Amino acid sequence: MPGFLGKVVLVVDDSSSIRRAVRAILEKEGFTVREAGSEFGLFGCMVEYGIMADIILMDLTINETNGLELVKKVRNTEKFRHIPIIMLTQHSDRANVLKAKNLDVQDYIVKPINARLLVERMEKALNDSVDR
Repeated sequence: MPGFLGKVVLVVDDSSSIRRAVRAILEKEGFTVREAGSEFGLFGCMVEYGIMADIILMDLTINETNGLELVKKVRNTEKFRHIPIIMLTQHSDRANVLKAKNLDVQDYIVKPINARLLVERMEKALNDSVDR
């Protein structure tokens, strides 16, 4: 395990099967995984339950909500703006990638998720956030 023990990741995706798959990958790596299936769940976890994530994995489309709008809300919340975010999506169009980068999203992973790639990108995002 490359030092992920004790790191908390919040997986925000409206698909419970995606959340379970990501959980299985990340728990093997030592992460503590919390899940949210909606905007309410995201802020509920972080505000109401006081869960402070070390990194957030967020779907680009959560129910009818645009994940980029949720990123804006996270970035506009002082307490959470430093948390690295990686977008998970089925869409690889350049416009969304650029929008995500402009919102300080650390990375963008196209589904289906490759376990090794996900862990490598998360490690890079976490290391980069320490260097900020």
